[in-house]
Amino acid sequence: MRLNHPWRTGALSLLALGALGLLPEPARAGLTDLQTWTQVQDPPHASFTGLATATRVTLSADGGPVPGGTDIGYQSVNGKTPGASSLGYAFSPGADFDLAIDFAVTFGSSPVGSLGIGFGIGEDINGVNSAGAALLFNNDIALAFGAAARVDDISQALPIFFAASATGSMFISYRATTGNVILGASNAQGASGAAGAATFTGIQNQWDDGDLLVSLFLRSDGTFGTPWQSGTAQAVFSNLRVLSGAPLAVPAPPPLTLLALGLAALAVRRRPASSAGQRRW
Repeated sequence: MRLNHPWRTGALSLLALGALGLLPEPARAGLTDLQTWTQVQDPPHASFTGLATATRVTLSADGGPVPGGTDIGYQSVNGKTPGASSLGYAFSPGADFDLAIDFAVTFGSSPVGSLGIGFGIGEDINGVNSAGAALLFNNDIALAFGAAARVDDISQALPIFFAASATGSMFISYRATTGNVILGASNAQGASGAAGAATFTGIQNQWDDGDLLVSLFLRSDGTFGTPWQSGTAQAVFSNLRVLSGAPLAVPAPPPLTLLALGLAALAVRRRPASSAGQRRW
């Protein structure tokens, strides 16, 4: 006669819960742990490399030339969009949030050409609907801060009226009630607010209302000169901070209704009392 061992029914229930995705995931670090981010390259180039640790991302240019528009960076989810991702963090467009990150850029080996760095948000990896703060360099000279955005892959730009520097902080603020995205910068690392900023008024209202991933990048840029030609450059991003708002883990947990149905279906029923000769456990 088969016995109904408690360990057996418990193990089967756990297995079934896991198959439905109802078991809690192992603990994982939050948005501010940069090792949870995913490297992206557009397109890959041998002269551009990246390295992430828990506290910093280092993006490097070594040699060249690198065609204009070539990017390397990291994003806060591991798929094309937050909805298509199985790991990472994003923000709901239904709630305000404010973010900041420190940066420091250094050069060597007589650099020639233009590079840009940036910190932004968007609905997908391609930045079809996106906005971010940027800093442009020519050779080893910091030229200007600016703000760039796209709606349906059509670009627009605004100046950030603040003296450019090779170290400082970049800022992103989002306002759900207006759809405003505010991009800013400061020449102080660890700053709690921007010294200069630009606002894309109502721009999120023109997007597709998807969750917003966060990204940072290094780019070969020919806007104000030649793209990156030669030398070395290193852009270090660190001290990512959520000044306000709450990032959402990706993928989102199952709806409560699904959880309730799953638990009800998998409840273990007690067996009726056995006859006198049957062992009970």
